Amino acid sequence: GFTLDEKGMKMSKSIGNTVAPQAVIDEYGADILRLWVALSDYTVDLRIGKEILKGVADSYRRLRNTMRFLLGNLKDFSDAEKVAASDMPELEQWVLHRIAELDAEVRAGYARYDFQGVFQKLFTFATTDLSTIYFDVRKDALYCDPTDSLRRRAARTVLDHLFHHLTAWLAPVLVFTMEEVWLCRYPDTSIHLTDMPPVGDWLNPDLAEKWAHLRIVRRVITAAQTLTLSPP
Repeated sequence: GFTLDEKGMKMSKSIGNTVAPQAVIDEYGADILRLWVALSDYTVDLRIGKEILKGVADSYRRLRNTMRFLLGNLKDFSDAEKVAASDMPELEQWVLHRIAELDAEVRAGYARYDFQGVFQKLFTFATTDLSTIYFDVRKDALYCDPTDSLRRRAARTVLDHLFHHLTAWLAPVLVFTMEEVWLCRYPDTSIHLTDMPPVGDWLNPDLAEKWAHLRIVRRVITAAQTLTLSPP
């Protein structure tokens, strides 16, 4: 399709509604432009403009915050701290299950050049499964548990898996950001010289079904609390 402005109008220099790629890069950075491309359905007409780019930039910042959380909680992590998946609490095993599910979906999506589908799955995972559920639940353990506690070690092991998979999954789109994130832990190599890591034997449909029910209950309780706390 054609590239139109955000109102669906054909771009024209005389109208003044053109968007120069270099101008976008100068204001937002190259990764925002790449992300807009990845989010676009290239089988139909595409739209771009200031408000659309602001929305893309907001999605980018939320993903960047996810990576900052991982980096902040993986300081001084080593292989000696790792916990086997079978010894982890259920919550960590559920996250590993989601990683295994996503790995198959991401690889299949990239093989079909479905960049939009891949990013939407990863964005939903990062903002819903991780930020809203896992990070929120495990913050106390990460910040307050003894360094040698099983719960904290298991959480940090899962964060390490998340770090390696998310950087590899997002590297084809957020080229510069994932390189920056990767170099924070591995300054002598590049994420772009690294293959997507394999997943372990982490699929657990029964556990996934259990946690799906728990999430429904959590939403109901959260909604009830919101109504209770709201002023009359």
